[in-house]
Amino acid sequence: MPIIVNTEDTIVTRQGEGWMEITLTDAEIIGAPAMVARRWILKPNAKGPELVHGDTDQLLYVIKGSGSAIVNGEEMVLTNESVLWLEPGEKYQFVTGENELEILQGYAPGD
Repeated sequence: MPIIVNTEDTIVTRQGEGWMEITLTDAEIIGAPAMVARRWILKPNAKGPELVHGDTDQLLYVIKGSGSAIVNGEEMVLTNESVLWLEPGEKYQFVTGENELEILQGYAPGD
């Protein structure tokens, strides 16, 4: 059955100094652990938390802005509409410079 998730249905999952993680969909919202979609918003000169997803591949799409992803210690430049693919177990962190960075994150199966 198709499901539409509106802005008022999303949840600020975590936030820190200059960054915010918003859950767009997860098992609770769609009623099944099929997938998770999150939106990351990082203000200029911010560092997100270091993260690892142990058993899922991930697709990360830059909605707007620029910055970098530090993946297993290697800096990878992120620009508007770039896509980053991560394999299970890779450690990553988002970092911004002078610009804000917004990323759509998706992985399946969900939590």
